[in-house]
Amino acid sequence: MKKTHENTFALYLLTDDLLHIIYKKVPCINVKAAELIVKDRMELQEGKIMPVLCDIREVRNIDKAARDYLALEGSLWIKKLAFLIYPPVTDMISAIYLDTHSQKVPTRSFTKKAEALAYLGITETDDN
Repeated sequence: MKKTHENTFALYLLTDDLLHIIYKKVPCINVKAAELIVKDRMELQEGKIMPVLCDIREVRNIDKAARDYLALEGSLWIKKLAFLIYPPVTDMISAIYLDTHSQKVPTRSFTKKAEALAYLGITETDDN
């Protein structure tokens, strides 16, 4: 099974064992954007709990309400979460997220996709 979806804020790539979300370069992710991002993710997953790789390298700003929403409501159906970051900006964003929210799911940040996939238990192939 392979599915894709796109909205104003992200591109979603779904396979049988991974959901890869690539965030787009937008001025700011606010709570309305976060709600849409989570709604679209959950519609793609159809209730299946799975690992998620979030590529946030293009994110420049995310407000507190959006971070709170993503950390709480946004963690449903996520088995394990890896952020793909590009220091220093997204490194700081992921650090704030990880430091200020107790994680319901195991979560880490990576600068290399292969390391993020390994953390998620996914073998890197051409499909990922």
